[in-house]
Order: sequence, then C-alpha cells, then structure tokens
Amino acid sequence: MQAVRWHARGDVRVEVVPPPPPPGPGEVQLRVSWCGICGTDLEEWRDGPLFIPVGAPHPVTGTKAPLVLGHEFAGVVTVAGEGVTEPAPGQRVAVDTIVYCGTCHWCRRGEVIRCPSLGALGLHADGGLAELCNAPARMCLPVPDSVADDEAALAEPLAVAVRALRRGGLRPGERVAIVGLGAVGLMALQAAIAFGAESVAVVEPLPERRALAMRLGADRHVTAGEAAALQADVAIECAGTPEAIETAIRALRAGGRAVVLGIGTRPATVPPLDLVVGEKSIIGSLSHVWDEDFRLALGLLGRGAVRAAPLISDRIPLGAAVSGGLALLRDEPAKHVKILVQPEEPA
Repeated sequence: MQAVRWHARGDVRVEVVPPPPPPGPGEVQLRVSWCGICGTDLEEWRDGPLFIPVGAPHPVTGTKAPLVLGHEFAGVVTVAGEGVTEPAPGQRVAVDTIVYCGTCHWCRRGEVIRCPSLGALGLHADGGLAELCNAPARMCLPVPDSVADDEAALAEPLAVAVRALRRGGLRPGERVAIVGLGAVGLMALQAAIAFGAESVAVVEPLPERRALAMRLGADRHVTAGEAAALQADVAIECAGTPEAIETAIRALRAGGRAVVLGIGTRPATVPPLDLVVGEKSIIGSLSHVWDEDFRLALGLLGRGAVRAAPLISDRIPLGAAVSGGLALLRDEPAKHVKILVQPEEPA
C-alpha cells in the first residue's frame, strides 16, 4: 500500500510499504477516507524530531522512526480484532489518536493527557497518511450521518479547540479572543459561539483568514497592538509564537484566562506584574481526550454548530502529500488552511 513516512528531518517520503497486520485484540483496521496535514506534521518535516521517537521505541506503541504520519483522519472499519463488538465493519469512524500507558498516576485518575508516556498515532506509531491503519477500537468514534467523510477528518483539530475552551473554563456570556486563525483557531471561534460566548474577537495578520473568521461568526478583528481593548475573559492562543502568547495575555481583562495550545519552542516574555495585577492566568492545553473533547467535537459537527467545509482549502491524493501538501504549507502558508489527503483517487 502507499503511505507517507517520516524518516528524518527534511526526509518525508511517499512509499509503497506492506499493509498493517490483521488487527490484534481490542483493535480495528480502517480504510482511511481522508487525513489532514497538521502544522505538527510540517514541524516534524522541517525541524523534527520533536515528538517522533528515533533512538528508542515509544514505551506504549513500541514504534520508532521511520513511521507513517497523520493524526487527523477518518475512515471505514474493515476488520475488527478479537473482542471488538463496536465499531463494526462497515462503520464510519473518526479516530482520536491518543495513546497512553493506562497505569500511571494520571491515567488512573482519568487525566490521560498528562501521562508521561503519552503518544499519538501518526507521531509515535503509524498513522492515517496511508491506505490502511490499525487503531485501538476505543479511540474510534462513530461519525454522525450528517457529517461528510472529508469533514469527519477535522474532528481531531476541533477536539483540540474544544479542550482549550474547556481548559479555559469558558462560561456562557463571557468574551473570547482567538489569537491565530489556522484550522484550530477557526474551530475554536465556532466552538466558543456554540458554547454561548457573548462575543468572539480574533487577532490574525492575514486578511483572508480574518475575512473567513468574520463569515464564521466573529464579532470583530483587531491588530495585535489593539488586543488590550478586547477585555476578554478567555483568550485562546493558536499560533505557537511568543508574540501570540504575549498578545493573548494583553487581550485579557481582570480574572481572564489565557490558554496556550500552539506548539512553539521559543520563550515568550511575560512580566509577572501583567499576571499579578488583575489575577490573570496562563493555562496550557494539549490535544484532547476521546470521551470528553473528541465526542463533544463530533457532536458539534453533527448538529452543524461548527462548519468544517469552509476550512478545507485543498483536497489532494496521497501521492502529492509532500510536494502538494507539506511543501505548500511551508512555502505558501497564507494560501492554505487545511489540506486534506485522500489515500485513493476519487472514483
């Protein structure tokens, strides 16, 4: 089968590889319908390894590079392993790709996203940029009938946005600011409205993204220099830059919560006085949990509270995933929001 595999920094290849083995106990095998290319995939190609294990196998998955990328995907169950009754073969599912040890302090508390052995399909084991993929059955949630196959692949970034809003403790009637309008930022905008925000303002330098945000329900957009006027209760940072973190904190009013979910490595400058005066908070948010954030994300898509289709800028075949996917996100980021990859050419 064809698959997109990460070998090393700057070395991602579309290759013919053996199909995955039959699913083991508690697993299913999927025929992937669509898989999104994430900013994390781009960072692994350009600057990695950031998450991908290269020296030793990941402690939960037992896998190391080279491995198949892709952690935003949906597909159809083809085979169910021993002991699996749901989902059944033929069922459409979206995949919460998070894996964890299940035995540590955090896993026993149900806070699996804090597991020290946390991993994800597509980063720590073979993922969805392939024709077939094996996944634990528990992480495969049914796709509502009202959600198209390509839209279902965006359940994963929506779940990231949902978790960030939950981590920020958003309450109905509060003001929200979104800093950075990639796919997750645009999802967070819509989810905040669905959760009852009084207003949602956005901060984004690209005019095309600002215009899309306004069409999706944003009340207004401001520059980073104007962020202090927003007086938001919750600010969601989705850009992964020091400047975005600083902007999110400036956007807060007293008691406000800045949620940082962008994956960045450069330090931000935040004077402690800016937090102490007004008792503002900075909160980290990572990924999602299948039975909380991911299930809620699919519900938002199913009832049309969040629209995924306007975020899909490109639909490409698997063979073009590097030249027509990763390379475009690197070279023309302003022109592409979410690039979706289809493992098989449309009939």
